[in-house]
Formats: sequence, structure tokens, C-alpha cells
Amino acid sequence: MTDYNDIDAKLEEYSEAFDFYMDCGEMPPSISPDDCLAGYMKEVLENNPQIDGSDPTWTEVLKEDLISYFTALLEQFREMQLQAMKELALITQFRNATIETKRKMWSQICGVIEEGYSIYEVNLQGYTAQFKTEDKQAVFDALTADWENACKGKLDRKQRKLLERSKRHFENFCRDAGTSDYEDRKKLDNYIHRYPQLQEIVDMIGRDKDPSKEEKDSIIYKFLPVTVAKNHSVEEIDRVETGDNLERLLPVELAMPEDLFFKRYATKELQQFSSPGKDKPKKTEEHRKDPRLTKGPIIVSIDTSGSMSGRPEKIAFSLLKQLLRMAKKQKRPCFLISFSVRSKSIDLANPRNWGKLDNFLKNSFSGGTDGEQMLAEAIRVLQTGTFEMSDVLIISDFEFPIPQKQTQSKIEQNRVLGTRFYGLKIGHSSDKYDKILDRLWVV
Repeated sequence: MTDYNDIDAKLEEYSEAFDFYMDCGEMPPSISPDDCLAGYMKEVLENNPQIDGSDPTWTEVLKEDLISYFTALLEQFREMQLQAMKELALITQFRNATIETKRKMWSQICGVIEEGYSIYEVNLQGYTAQFKTEDKQAVFDALTADWENACKGKLDRKQRKLLERSKRHFENFCRDAGTSDYEDRKKLDNYIHRYPQLQEIVDMIGRDKDPSKEEKDSIIYKFLPVTVAKNHSVEEIDRVETGDNLERLLPVELAMPEDLFFKRYATKELQQFSSPGKDKPKKTEEHRKDPRLTKGPIIVSIDTSGSMSGRPEKIAFSLLKQLLRMAKKQKRPCFLISFSVRSKSIDLANPRNWGKLDNFLKNSFSGGTDGEQMLAEAIRVLQTGTFEMSDVLIISDFEFPIPQKQTQSKIEQNRVLGTRFYGLKIGHSSDKYDKILDRLWVV
């Protein structure tokens, strides 16, 4: 019996199975052959020849539609499973009960079996007739085993029947709405080609860009050794120190027993002359790039004020879709924050929320902008888990004041942990955020 109780975990499993099939042409071995939804996913992929990997937009649209469909089914599957679990708990209770308790439960057990199963599924009359034998426990064991199998089989049939009833509607939806979704997505994709800045942002956050061009210098101090002078004048020797430099030994050290000499040599305790004027190493500075190797979460904040409606809105959507596609591929958490007068956020790492994205942003582009609240929400998300090496992207016209000193201080604290703050400015406002963000692109 496939466990559908944890819907989020199952959706993540199906998402990974979809990707695995696209890469390998088969379902992953971890998928149970009894999982009817995974079986249907395989059937859909086998019967869609346009999903050949040459056009990732088709694949993306189909995957999102499948996950949304499975989300609705899993809610109903879980309700069915909860009912079955109650009956399975009753079976376990009856199986483990004493003979006396079994007699007291017998009337209830007969009612449940007669109401839920045919004689071909659980032959209650036949088992009752066998109680005349001496080995009653063996009869009870056989009865409960048949009952348990029948219960699980009934649950599986109900789930498969629901799938059969609903999949025609899903397939019609994919045929009608899927093409429209694909065309809309392709129009959004065109903005990536029209504005090269958008692809630069995707490359930067995806860490596909050479990190040495993005990261700041770290100053490394190196001490360059110098050759030791063979002959030292009296003026060069200013003190005696301990060490293991055989060319500087005091003569008295050579007179000690051999085993003691090697012990003091190994522990660098031999007395030797010091000449700092000649042997002091030179200190040099080396500028070294410090790339961030860990690909952390992605937080995208989209300004949904009235000034962003129209072309800016489409540019923002186009970039968001590209970032979400990249985040799915890299298995990176992705949060979306929309902000105008008030901010709200949605976790796009959860496949359950993919179908909610359009509704999340629908009719949002109105009102003014509260940039301070937007930054506060981004910082709040950063503090809800382990978000070192995060990438925060703000998409806005930046027609709002620079953040307060306290907010700037929190930005710097997260930057020290590895977070980077980027911005895409759409419009002709001033570049006042250029000094606050790690990098600001302009369209």
C-alpha cells in the first residue's frame, strides 16, 4: 500500500521521478510499482512525443500541470487512506486481542466485514464454520490476514477508480490550456533574449558565471622566506634563541650526547644564534578571489506596485520563471516575495505551490511601494532556517527611499554569512541602491 499521507513529500518524489525519467527514460527504482500516480506519470510521458528535451518549455508546462493535478488527487487519496487506516487499526487490535476480548469484539467485526466486503473477498461464513476446530488462533490469523489484504485492495481500487474518472478531464485540460500556457511561456522567454541583463542575472545567481568576476577580493598576507646567510658577523647576531637551524648552532650544543642532541633537534630546542636583520621574512599582500561554492536558497522580491504594471511586470515574470526553472534544476529552495503596500511570500521550493504562482501574483500590480517592509520580509525569510550563501534578488523600479540604518545593518550581517543582495532596476530612477546592493542591473 502506497503511503499518501505526507502530500508534500509525495509531490517532491514525483517531481524527482519526472526529472529522472527525462534523463534516463525510465522511472527511478525507488518508486513502488503499486504507486498508481507514478504509473500514470510514466504513461503520460511515454505518450507525449513532443517531450523530447529539445524544448524545455513544453517539459516545464507538462510537469507543472501534472504536479497540480496530483496535488488535487493526493488530497482525496489521503482522505481515503485515513479511513482505511482506521480499519487497519481495528484489524491490528483484533489480531492482538486475547480470546476473551475477541469474543466481545466479534459482533462488531462481523458487522464491518459484512458491510464492506463480499464473500469472495473475506469469506466470513467459512471462517465461522472452522471455529469448531481446536486451533481457533490459526483461524483468527487467517481471517485477519484476508481482511487486511482486502482492506488494502479496496483502498487501491478506490484510488485507481478516482484516477480513471479524473484523468480524462486532466488530459482535455492539457490539450486545451496546455498549448495556451506554452505560448504564454514562450512569450515570456523572449524577454530573456531581448534583455541580456536578465540572462546575466540568471547566470550570476545560478553560479554559472565565473565567480571571480562577482566576488570581492580577500587580502591574503604571505611571508616569503629568504635564504639563510652562511657567515654572520658579530654585528648581525643580536640574541640567542631555540630552534633546529644546524647552521646557527652554538658550539656547546655539539658537545652533548647524540641521543639528547637528536631529541632537542626534533623538538626544535637547540640553542642557536638569531639574526633578524637578515632573516626576517618579507610580508606581501596577495589579492585572492573568494568564490562561494555552496548554492544556497534563492529569494526573489518583486515590486507589485502600480508603477510596475505593463512591460515591467512582464520583464519581472520572465526573469522569475527563468530563476524558478534554474532553482528546480539545481534543487535549491526558492521563495517569492511580492511587495507594494504590504508584502506576502510563497515557498516555490514546495511543488504544491507551483500551481498557485499565477493566482499569487494575479491582480497584484496596484498601490504604492513600501520598500522597508519588503526588505524586512526578505530578512525574516533569511532568519527562518539555514540560509547561508543565499541569493536575494529585488526586481523593482526602486522608487522608494533607501533602507533605514538598522535594516542596512541587518543586510550587512547576512552578507557576512554569505548572502548576496542583487537588484534589477526597471526604469529611470536614481542609482541610490547601487551602494547598498552587491550588484544592480538596469533595464
